[in-house]
Formats: sequence, C-alpha cells, structure tokens
Amino acid sequence: MQFSSFLPLWLLLGCAAASVFAWRRSLVDRPPVRKWLAHGLRLLGVVCLVLALCRPYWLSQSDNLHVVYLVDVSESVDPGAVRTAAAEIEQAAGALRGSDRASVLSFGTKLAPSDPVALRKLADEADKGTAEASLRDSTRMSEALLGSRLVFDAGMARRLVVFSDGAPTTPGVADAIKTLEQEGVDVRFRQLDGLKRPEAAIVALEPMTKVAYRGEIVRMRLRMRANEAMIATARVLHGGVAVASTPVKLEAGKETAVTLDVAMTATGESRWEAELQPEKDWFPVNNKVATTITVKGEPRLLVLHRDEKQMRPLARALKKQGIELELRGERGLPDTMAEMLAFDGVVLADVPATAMNLRQMELLKRYVSDFGGGLAMLGSEDSFGLGGYYRTPVEEALPLTSRYEKEKQKPSLAMTLVIDKSGSMSGERIALARASAKAAAELLGAQDLIAVIGFDSQPQVILNMTSAADRGTVLNAIDSLEAGGGTDAYPAMVKGKELLQNSVAKVKHMIVLSDGETPEYDFPGLVHDMRAQGMTASAVCLGEGGATELMKMIAREGGGRYYETSEAANLPQIFTKETMQASRSAIKEDLYGTVVTGDHPILSGYEKSQLPFVLGYVMTQPKPSANLLLAAETGDPLLAVCRYGLGTGLCWTSDLTEKWGGEWLGWGNGGAFWAQVFRGIVRKEQSAGLAASGSVDHERWHIDVTRRDEQDRPVDRVKWDVKAIDANGGDVPVSIRQTGVGRYLADVDLAGRDRVNVSLRDPDHALMKTLGWQRDYPAEYRLDREPEPALAALARFDPASVRAQMPRTAVYQDIAHWFVYAGFACLIGGVAVRRI
Repeated sequence: MQFSSFLPLWLLLGCAAASVFAWRRSLVDRPPVRKWLAHGLRLLGVVCLVLALCRPYWLSQSDNLHVVYLVDVSESVDPGAVRTAAAEIEQAAGALRGSDRASVLSFGTKLAPSDPVALRKLADEADKGTAEASLRDSTRMSEALLGSRLVFDAGMARRLVVFSDGAPTTPGVADAIKTLEQEGVDVRFRQLDGLKRPEAAIVALEPMTKVAYRGEIVRMRLRMRANEAMIATARVLHGGVAVASTPVKLEAGKETAVTLDVAMTATGESRWEAELQPEKDWFPVNNKVATTITVKGEPRLLVLHRDEKQMRPLARALKKQGIELELRGERGLPDTMAEMLAFDGVVLADVPATAMNLRQMELLKRYVSDFGGGLAMLGSEDSFGLGGYYRTPVEEALPLTSRYEKEKQKPSLAMTLVIDKSGSMSGERIALARASAKAAAELLGAQDLIAVIGFDSQPQVILNMTSAADRGTVLNAIDSLEAGGGTDAYPAMVKGKELLQNSVAKVKHMIVLSDGETPEYDFPGLVHDMRAQGMTASAVCLGEGGATELMKMIAREGGGRYYETSEAANLPQIFTKETMQASRSAIKEDLYGTVVTGDHPILSGYEKSQLPFVLGYVMTQPKPSANLLLAAETGDPLLAVCRYGLGTGLCWTSDLTEKWGGEWLGWGNGGAFWAQVFRGIVRKEQSAGLAASGSVDHERWHIDVTRRDEQDRPVDRVKWDVKAIDANGGDVPVSIRQTGVGRYLADVDLAGRDRVNVSLRDPDHALMKTLGWQRDYPAEYRLDREPEPALAALARFDPASVRAQMPRTAVYQDIAHWFVYAGFACLIGGVAVRRI
C-alpha cells in the first residue's frame, strides 16, 4: 500500500490531543473495559478517516490491452493497401480477449475515428476518384502519432499499430515516436504499398540562373520520376505557350533529368512553367512546377585594349545585338569597386598585367567572386602568361592557367636572371625578387635552362646554369638570395654572359633587375657583344632612383624589353611576362579549325554549327574546375568558362580583332554568337553588398538579409523599404528587424497564398533586391519522398499475435473508500459500546 500524500497525517496530532482531553473530562459511568473499548473505537475511526484523506492505493499489474490502429489513408497509399489494413484489423480482433479494447483512427491531412467498414468505403471512393482530396493530400504523421495518445484508456497496456507507406510529408516523426515510447506506448509498424496505378511527376524545375538578361539563353533542368517505365514529353511554357519540349523515357523508381535551353524574351519578373505529359498518369496535380526568373535589360561591358580602335568592329556587332561596350585603353581599369560595379562584365582584350597594380587586380578578383561580375580574357601577345598574369589574382578567377606543357619541337631557352641584391633591395623588395625568379622558373619547360646571379658590389652566382626540370634545386637556390652591400651590375652581367655562352640552348636571354645607380662601365660594348653572339637582354628598373637611361639602353640595344615600375609588387608579373615572351613558345599562328568539346548554354544552337577558323591563339592549360567548350584542332583550349565565387570567368585564347579573329568577325552569326557568350557570364544582380536568402517554415517565409558596404564592412540601422505582393497584386504583411551586425530578418505570411514576391530596398544607397516564392504542389504527390528511418526501426506488426510481447502496465487501485468504511464502522461501534 502506498499514499498519494502525507500532509493530512498532521491531523493525527490534533486527534491525539482531543482524545486525551476527552478521556480526562469524560463523565461516563461505565466499567473501565467498556469505557476503554468505546474510546479506542472512536479513536481508530478518526485515524481511518485521516488515512482516507491521504489517498491510499494498491499498485498491481494489468494484462488488459488497449490497441489503437492508426491507418494512413493519404493519396500516396494504394486503395488496395487500405483494404488490406481493414482486413488485418478484423483478423487481429479475434486474437484479443474480452477485457481488451481496440480503436481505429485514420489519418491523412487530419486525424479522425474510423473502423474497417469506413476504411473499405474510403478505398472504394479512392478507386473511383471521388474521395475527398483535401483530407488526403498530405501525410501529417507526427501530428497523428501524438494525437493518438488521447484515445488510450487508463489502467490498460497500450499498443499503437501504424499502417502506412512510411512517407510522411511533415517532420517530427522520430520525436513523436520517442515521446510515445517514453510514455509507455508500444509502437508497431505495418508497411503498406504505395500507389500502384501508373503515376509520373515532375520533381523540380531548376534554372541555371535566377537572374538573366534579355536575349540570354538560360538552361533549365527538369527532374522527373515515375513508378513504372513510360514515355512522356517534357515542356517549358511561358505565358501558357510552350517554348521548348523534348521526349523523355522515364524509368521505374528512378529520377530522370533533361535540360532545355530557353531564350529570355521579355524583361521583368518572368514566370516559367515546366510541364510533364506522361502517356499514363493518375494525379495531374504533380505534372507542373513553376519558377520565376528576373530578366533585366541590356548588359554593359568594359573592354580594355592597348589600341581600342581594333575592338570597334566587335563593338558594332554587339551593339546590334543589344550589348553596350565601353572601350578603353590598357590603363582604363577602374581603381574603385564602385566604378567597377557600373559594368556587368570586364573584358581584358589586350592588356598586360603590368598595366595594373596589385590593388586593381585584387579588386577585379573580388568583383567576380564577391559581387558576381563577369570577367573575360581574350588572347593576344599581352594576355595570359605573355601578359604576366601567371599566379596573379586575375588568373585565379579564370578557367585557364598560363602554365602549359611546352612542346618539345619548340626551341630551348637558356635564361639568366641578374638581380640586384644591394642593401636598398632589403625587406619586401628582395622577397618579391625571389618570388619573381621562382615564378619565371616555373614557367620554363623541361628542356629549358636557368641561372641566377645576385649582385651588390660583387657578383654572386646563386644558381649555375641548371635544367628547369630540376625544380627543387632551382627553387632552393633562389631562396638563398639575400640583400646587402653596394650596387655594381657590370661584373654580374659579364658573368651572366659567360653562363649563356656555355649553354647549348637555341634561345639565350638575360633579364637584369636593379633599383639604383651603378658605376660606369662599357655597358654598350657588352650588350653589343651579347647581341653578336645571339643573346638578348631585357631590363627592369625598380623605383625612382634607378639608372633608367642605362636600363633603357640595355633593353634597346639588347633586343629585349624595358620595364619600369615604382612598386616592387609588380615584379612577379614583369618576370613572368618576360619569361613567356623570351620563350617564344606560347603563341601558335596558323589556320586552325574550331572543335566543340563541351556543353554549356552559351553554345546553345551552335553545337552542330560549322564554326569559323582561328588564325592564332595563346597556349594555355585548363584548370580542374574549367568547362572547356571549344578547342583548336590541335587539342589546345580556345574557349572555356568556370564559376568563381558568385561570378563567372571566361577565356578565349584567340582574339576578336582582324589579327587572329578575322574569320569570326566576318562570320554571319558572329555578333549573335558573341552576344550570347557575353550574356552568359555578365553580372546578374544590381545589389552589390545586399544578399538575401529565404526559407519557409509553417506558412512563414523567413528571409535572411545581409548588408555590407564597398569595403565589406557590415551596415547597421538600414531604413528598409520592404514590400510584398501576392499573385493577385494584393499587399502581403511583411516585417523586417535587425538580428545582428549587418544582418536582418524579414518575415512574410504565406498562409492562403500560392505566390508572393518581395522587394527589399535600401533607399539611402539605391540598392534593391527582389525575391519570389511559389507554392509547390503538395508533397503528398511527390514521387521522390524518402521512407522515414524511425518507422523502419520499429517492430513489425502481426495480426495473428496482436498480444505478443504485450507490455505489462502498472495499475493504481484506489482504496481510500475502504478506509472511509472502516472509519465510520469504528465510530458507530464506539457509540454502540457506550450506549448498549
């Protein structure tokens, strides 16, 4: 026996005191035995009544069972399986005892009481197509599991049997099962067959981009499934009109994907639908999905060329296609991100890396990666490796690298680097000189040779003439270059000339780097002697205190090139550019056929076309992330694209001037082709610094917004202008609040709406972003739902042994009434003893 509460026991103290008082003041004249007996019975009666107030009970075990059958009657369950569930429920009833109980609940959209007869009636209606779809268009299993707890009787063992195909449309099933088990409910599972009628569904419509320009070709990916093999037609519709279609062969239980290329014809928020037309189908509701693409006006491109007049034919051709080009010279790259963002793409047509500073290159890289800009590099004698772009921030954003496998038939190169290592070169300058020498060495082919001489007041051979293939030795030697001492270039050049004389390479070249004045020697005679022996020399003057006239003379008389820079950070670009120029192997000039090697929307419509020849191109090598679209008949890359961060990089290793690209400019489809190419890479958003992404939860659309300025700093206390409208143009309630540093959260009510568009505007900075939400068809009709793992882990239900392994349940039996009876009996007995 146990008690629910011990608090009433305090009353016994009062009873004891009252008993003593009554005994001492009693005037009853009875024999002592009867007097004691009457008093004891009254006292015992009071004690029993006090104990009754403590709610005493017995704890025992019950073997009575209450089983609840939870039957899934949603659309995804085959009607025949519902009949099977009804039959098994009836069969299980025969195995129950007379003291057991059974309840039947059906669930889909909501939970309702049922019975086998009602289940069969519902299955018949489902076969005829007359069942109420609104009650069956979802599988709210977690809510049904938790709701079933209210049906169980107290004092009985509890067992829940779930009949379902195991594909809920709402989350929380595992948590609901855990709650039931913690409450002592034994949960069993009976797998029902899914829909057996022929059924096909379109799973998703995935456009390659959500923002495009008018005239741009957007590739759309359609994903479909079917429960049996069949033939279907997939279509893309705009404004109710089919704009693209393709036949599809669907396989049973497998996802099938096709792509369709669609031209964006009108600006604004453009709604596109994907439709599946299968030869056999039961539910038409899952044959359509839709998406929204923001179509903007014409893109604006910045084109840089050392002689911009050569790009005018291309500019005229693209203008006819609705693309505006702004032509600038080689120094025309903007210095700020704000100026760069005025353009949707940047084209480096014939611009060496030495025409930019490191900050401009970093800005251009971020313009692509962080702000979604497009970057294209065209081939020329000043692009890729020839332009000094090897290992620069610009090359990081491009699909091709300047380093390539040099052809064995190309002439071998012996190169000597004569580098000033005087005291004025200490710190960053000598470190960048080492990096420049390493970059130059990495660009050489296996048959090439390299030597490095450092000089202060005396020459020091850092690296004797060594094969460039021995990269470890070369790089380790270069690392030993340290600054200190005076400046005397002549002995070092003499030593460099000797090393070149002793080499057997076909091409011999020297690069001289100095940042200061050097004693006067017969530099002209030395350079003339080198030229007479087939050697060339280039010169790099670093800083304002250098011997500029001497260095210019060395380059001019040495048949090389002269570079002058005030920033040591430009040295790696200069050395790589000069190495490629001296190698004479990075350019191929002849008549080369163009071969299609890849698939991409920018080639849509031209995959089987006879593309023009090129008259030359720059040798490069694709990166692992590159999508190589066109190649020369030699196999070398011509056209390649890649995603880089939020933007796109493109390389065309030939040019678009009369020099190498005359055939392309004269081609009748040239303007349309290149307009399509450039539209495919340009920036799609005009909301730099404003990012937003949304998620839907319980009919609420939560939009996370991040606001940052041009220096990538968070912007707080933005006075947002936020508007939301539904498909009918009605206003939708929306709120926005700041949740962190530069972070905001907008909340939109989606209840009862099929489509909502939201505009986020920062009026103080003229930034705006739009987002669209479209309600998909109910998840119940999707054929790609995965089985719930928590159900698969449950014990299986067998109707013949419904009581097997039945959980025993503790039963609390209230015995307070027996104490009440005993108490009153004692009180009456006490009165009887006194009076009789």
